[in-house]
Amino acid sequence: MNPTAGKGRAAYAGEGVLAGLRRAGHDAVDLSGPDADAALAWARAAVDGTGGPADPVDALVVVGGDGMVHLGAQAVAGTDVPLGIVPVGTGNDFAATLGLPVRDPAAAGAALCRALDAGAAGIRRVDAALVTGPGLAAGTSAGTSVGAAASTAAGPRWVAGAVSAGLDAAVNARANRLRHPRGSARYTVAAAIELVRYRPWSYRLTFDGVAPATSDAGAGLRLRPGPAGTATWTGRAALVTAANGPQIGGGIRVAPSASLDDGLLDVLVATDLSKAGALAVFPSMFTGGHVRRRKVHVVRARAVTIEPGPEAWVAGERPLPVAHADGERLGGLPLRVEARARALQVLVEAR
Repeated sequence: MNPTAGKGRAAYAGEGVLAGLRRAGHDAVDLSGPDADAALAWARAAVDGTGGPADPVDALVVVGGDGMVHLGAQAVAGTDVPLGIVPVGTGNDFAATLGLPVRDPAAAGAALCRALDAGAAGIRRVDAALVTGPGLAAGTSAGTSVGAAASTAAGPRWVAGAVSAGLDAAVNARANRLRHPRGSARYTVAAAIELVRYRPWSYRLTFDGVAPATSDAGAGLRLRPGPAGTATWTGRAALVTAANGPQIGGGIRVAPSASLDDGLLDVLVATDLSKAGALAVFPSMFTGGHVRRRKVHVVRARAVTIEPGPEAWVAGERPLPVAHADGERLGGLPLRVEARARALQVLVEAR
């Protein structure tokens, strides 16, 4: 559990979840550590069967927000151990996409027990994104009040929701630094600050496994064919987001058509918006209406490499935002984001 998530609700909720699991006859062990590094190390050891307070486990449960989902994914993605989620954080976007009870730990705990009791019927296999690149951070700052600060060793990172590398990443970083206001309003305040400073950045995007467009959403983004079936785009953009799921930031519908089980990323690219254009687009992102705007495009692909564009090094250019995922800091560009089909098992009540 992340004791800082949901304004401190997660610690209290976590104790209730532990008690409920034990009353239901499960052998529940608290793997929370003194910091995120220790918690992740214990979780990985328990999942891998290499020691720790619990060895091995049949499921890993996280109590918190999207940052705790991110931490849990580092331990269980690519394994046969399912992830249970009790969403009591600020955003809870991944849990909301799965249809889990949000900010209701009693209901979420009861649903978790029913999913465990259902066996294979209570497990849903969904996609996850695997991120690689030389700029990946060794971890995030432990103990922050926004996100779980899911620290990992520098290397591949699993992502449940979306990788943000544009204005949304800058807003995420700003929100993580703000201390007031509390809750989801912090993201709105951070967005207002970053929109005042905004200018579009220069990018180069290389797509692998581009799927046919199902609408006109990505038709205006002129892709140049490359070797081995790749396609590239170079230009200025306000938003570059590689989404596995449809929403980020506590309900922002960044990629409203994204699916958790299609083996593809929905890569949103909002090209060279003016400051006024960016100000106009932001409110419509809460409903997903931004994808109907002329300069907003969605490319569905198996993978995308996000790099600084040729103008990123010109004197006077603002540095590109540090990429974020699931509310957590990933690191600087270049990064490659690849959809891994059915790489993550989640506990979801059978319906």
